[in-house]
Amino acid sequence: MTARILIADGVATARITLKVRLSAVCYDVAAASSVAEILQELAQARPDLIILGGGFPERRPVDICAQLARHPRCADVPIMMLVPSDCRLAALQSGATAALDPDVDDQILMARVRGLLRETEVPQVSPMGMAEPAAAFAHEVRPLIALVADQHGRALRWRQMLAERMKCRFEIYEPDEALGAVTSGRTADLYLISGDIRCKGDGLRLLSELRSRQGSRDAGFVIAIAPDRAELAAIALDLGAGDVLPETLGGAGGAEAAAMSLKMLLRRKSKSDERRAEVQRHMVWAMTDPLTGLYNRRYALPRLGEIVRDAVMADHACALFAVDLDHFKSINDNHGHTAGDVVLVEIAARLKAVLPTSGIVARMGGEEFLAIMEHCSEAEAQETAETLRRAIQDRPIPLPGLSGGGQVRVTASVGMAIVLPSEEGGWPEQRAQMALECADRALLAAKAAGRNRVMRSQPGWAA
Repeated sequence: MTARILIADGVATARITLKVRLSAVCYDVAAASSVAEILQELAQARPDLIILGGGFPERRPVDICAQLARHPRCADVPIMMLVPSDCRLAALQSGATAALDPDVDDQILMARVRGLLRETEVPQVSPMGMAEPAAAFAHEVRPLIALVADQHGRALRWRQMLAERMKCRFEIYEPDEALGAVTSGRTADLYLISGDIRCKGDGLRLLSELRSRQGSRDAGFVIAIAPDRAELAAIALDLGAGDVLPETLGGAGGAEAAAMSLKMLLRRKSKSDERRAEVQRHMVWAMTDPLTGLYNRRYALPRLGEIVRDAVMADHACALFAVDLDHFKSINDNHGHTAGDVVLVEIAARLKAVLPTSGIVARMGGEEFLAIMEHCSEAEAQETAETLRRAIQDRPIPLPGLSGGGQVRVTASVGMAIVLPSEEGGWPEQRAQMALECADRALLAAKAAGRNRVMRSQPGWAA
């Protein structure tokens, strides 16, 4: 979907010129010349980015920015202000996400726009919600800023200038030390990196490397560049830097604005971590059975297809175990549904404990479970099936006091199906479905043979 950008500027030529520049690269651009028109545009549709210029007769741009930052329609919408460099601090203090000079060239402007829009996207996690936990810093712990400069003395000056203005921890790294720290799990919340460290452009290579690593990809990044290396700015922003600063951080006069920019990036990182964690929670809820904590049917069936596909491609076997508790209805009838829930939770824990860690266990519904073993021989599969059955049978389950206390013994019937790479059976998805049908038929056979036993599927059962 095309990003929607709202341009607000009281000067018609500036507004029209900016609209033409952005429309030329296919953004959906709306324009407003007054506060009233800005509010009218917000009421119609929420923008993905607001670019705020000057020339408003009624109010100062920083006051308008502060109003927009508090507006409910602007929650999490980045605001880019076009202001002279001596107004940058005031712009950031008013709530602007970024502040650029009104005469900024197209390359920097577009790179900045792309970067801000990229940060507003819904955070991505690995397929099926298996991402590592977000590396958000805890509120009671000061965030860590890693300093990687071209000279140790410059890193010391950065630390001195920023430490006076930010309640953060600072560590000075060489490039290889920064990468090594990520590998060992010591990730910074923000990296301030010289564009040129030991040779030209190696700071950008470090940025790219850190952005590609699982532990540091979600950190904030700022690139500090020398006055004669302005061409690095747009490249750095497109590589994922959240801001570009002069290597002096603006000196004594600009240090406050530099610190404010870093604080802004830390706040944005924290919000992004929260959004990513929220996405992760919803994915976990979508694929997890709320009672037992096992995977649910929605997750298990597609995952079964993936496991069979991988097994066929790798030329090894995998096994399915359909597990159904025997006479479970009598537990609910005699002890109540609370007791039944306790039994299901305990059985789920036992199944998960005895299945190899590479396998998965899912609750398919009611008292039915599915276990999948990824890489095994036929003998290993048979032994695992018996282990699952005994794990359920061997120990009684204590019942809650509200259900009358005591304990109950539970048994289960297990139907086993093995997918052998040498067998014919069509596409992996078809073989997965056939294996599931075979396991179900083996389960029915185990029930018919007297329950509390393992039955292996026989050729032709899925026909």
